Amino acid sequence: GTVVPDPLAPDTVYASGSGIVKITYPGEQWINVSPAQDASLKLRITNSQPLIWAPWNRHELLAGFQYVMATTDGGVQWKKISPDLGVPKTAAPRLAGRIAPEPRDAAPPGGAIETLSASAAAPGVIWAGTNNGLIQVTRDGGKTWSDVSVPDLPNAAHADVETIDTSHLDAATAYVAIDLHTSGDYAPHLYRTHDFGKTWTRIVTGLPTDEPSGSFARVIRSDPRKAGLLFAGTESAMYVSFDDGDHWQSLQLNLPNTSYRDMAFHGNDLIVGTYGRGIWVLDDYAVLRQLSPAIAQEPAHLFKPDDVTRLRRNVGADTPFPPEVPHTLNPPDGAIIYYALSARPSGDITLDVLDAAGTVVRHFSSAPIAPLSEAAHPPEPNFWLAAPRPMPVDPGTNRINWDLRYDAPPAFEHTYEINANPGLTPASPEGPLALPGVYTLELTVDGRRYTQTLTVHGDPRSPATAAGLRAQHALLMKLYSGLRSAWTAYHDATALRSAVRSAVATDAPSDVAAAAKALAAKLDSVAGNPEGGRGFRFRRGPAPPPSFVSASSGLVRELNAQDNGDMAPTSATLAAQASACGDLATALTAWKRIGTTDLASFNALLGQHHLTAVPAPAHAAPPGC
Repeated sequence: GTVVPDPLAPDTVYASGSGIVKITYPGEQWINVSPAQDASLKLRITNSQPLIWAPWNRHELLAGFQYVMATTDGGVQWKKISPDLGVPKTAAPRLAGRIAPEPRDAAPPGGAIETLSASAAAPGVIWAGTNNGLIQVTRDGGKTWSDVSVPDLPNAAHADVETIDTSHLDAATAYVAIDLHTSGDYAPHLYRTHDFGKTWTRIVTGLPTDEPSGSFARVIRSDPRKAGLLFAGTESAMYVSFDDGDHWQSLQLNLPNTSYRDMAFHGNDLIVGTYGRGIWVLDDYAVLRQLSPAIAQEPAHLFKPDDVTRLRRNVGADTPFPPEVPHTLNPPDGAIIYYALSARPSGDITLDVLDAAGTVVRHFSSAPIAPLSEAAHPPEPNFWLAAPRPMPVDPGTNRINWDLRYDAPPAFEHTYEINANPGLTPASPEGPLALPGVYTLELTVDGRRYTQTLTVHGDPRSPATAAGLRAQHALLMKLYSGLRSAWTAYHDATALRSAVRSAVATDAPSDVAAAAKALAAKLDSVAGNPEGGRGFRFRRGPAPPPSFVSASSGLVRELNAQDNGDMAPTSATLAAQASACGDLATALTAWKRIGTTDLASFNALLGQHHLTAVPAPAHAAPPGC
């Protein structure tokens, strides 16, 4: 049967197979609205009775019997908009059913409609194919019909016209898949017309005829955006053509060997339905729409990605399926970015994501990525973790996924939050989610740059307003900036500590040694100890002054606290952020005093003993939050 949602009320679904069942959600009530309940109509149907919505009238549902029948009120009333289309020109119409035995030489009963296709390019154009090899077309909404069946079709009376697909761009163009396996012909039969069926061209070059489960064609679909881009499914595999069917090549990839019965398009996703092996999605196949002979001549090419929606990753504390349980993953979060390389590049390649101001939001590289130390002994099973992957550099087409986040901020420790998807649990902290907007992608290969734009849309389900998102993002960027400042200042402080210790020999004067020890202790205090254990305190007494490590820990807590949803910051959230940034400011103030006043006093003492002064820190004190 066929299942189609109401385009104007997606919680209402119509399904054929056992009548035409109207199902309403969320109550899941269903009732048969098929006109075949009226036995006097003597309607004939196929096992795959087609249902489609008229593109020119989203209230009109078309159903295939031996007639095309239409309803505009959800099946309350039906009307015929065609004669009996299942009877050849040379035969007389016959009703379904037999009251008395038929003579051996009697003509077979008329067929029923197996497939329907209505044109999105011209109102009123409807194509119908039957299970006895007939193809009919109307160009006036059903007032007049023409028999445009493929001529000289072998054993046409036993041919199933499995699929007719009218072009989304040209009303005169249609593609047909015909199945003759019931008469022993397991070869593919695909045809096209560019003149409303006056002439047909067989288009099977490149399709095998000896596939293990049969090579007969079940479905053919034309891309709704690019003329000449076709997809076909046989009893065994999937295929693609870039030249209107003149040549075909495999699109099997990781698909199983099974029967491919139908296809649908959603944005840049191709969805295929199989017989018994599930529904498969080719995520964001925009690259197929953009391929051209000219691209093959370029040293590198960056394809334009499809628009994406700003979605948060799974943040439920769910346990993933174990590896032995069959399951499939969701598509990657964010944007799928394709690029082509004619040869392996001579050095590392990079991809930068820039915002409207030209600021780099995310940086990718083909350089090896050093694993985090925490990944060696995570608190969860290793197969839960997301493994960082550099950009691939294989000749041909490659892809990388931008999850719409900024680069991860530097941190002194990383944790792994539970994620229900195996292999997709990232290390925390992560970078903030980018705001909706237009971003620039910049691919650099062997010194040459290639650019495209990417549009990020807001999550339509999000309760946050655009102003609320901007306020939350501003808060996150303060925390993000603070983490970078804490990281930079920590390393400057530890570098100065090493310089102080190196400047004092083992036989240094006692006052110099004492001053060096005191200055190093101040540097230890302001830097903090990354191995100190998440900042927990178990001793009594006043808390020690903030260090860069402890301030970083507080900033990470606030950053992670905002990662579960979209919402403008509350007053308590702003107070927590101010407190975390205040700790960092306190540490930075102490660091600035040590790097100037305290260091100057120490250098003066070194000068009194004719010892070399310690250079001032290479960086000025970072700006903090």
